[in-house]
Amino acid sequence: MSQTPGNDSSKQSNFIVDIIIHILPITRDTLSFIVRKCAHMTEYAILAFLLYKTFIHKQNPLIKSFIFTFLYACSDEFHQLFIAGRAGQFKDVCIDSTGALIMLLIIYFINKRKDKKRLR
Repeated sequence: MSQTPGNDSSKQSNFIVDIIIHILPITRDTLSFIVRKCAHMTEYAILAFLLYKTFIHKQNPLIKSFIFTFLYACSDEFHQLFIAGRAGQFKDVCIDSTGALIMLLIIYFINKRKDKKRLR
């Protein structure tokens, strides 16, 4: 869970921002926001993938993976309510869940394509 205080969390993402800010014509605040949210989406995409691998031999592994990822995102945002400089926000749950959803859609379409090839 996100135990890092708000100021420390911003410092971590600023490393990447400092590199990109010299390449793209974008404000530091906008780029920092994009980097942080993309990092969260990536984390939750990886979590969804790992959960899918856990549930692969169960019924509805994609749905179960999404539900668990969504619930974890909710618990993470709730936890952030108690961390200095952090705020639990439902929009962040939606951003995190979008990362999971993208990964699970990729898995779905890969599996669908494999099934078509097997039928040939």
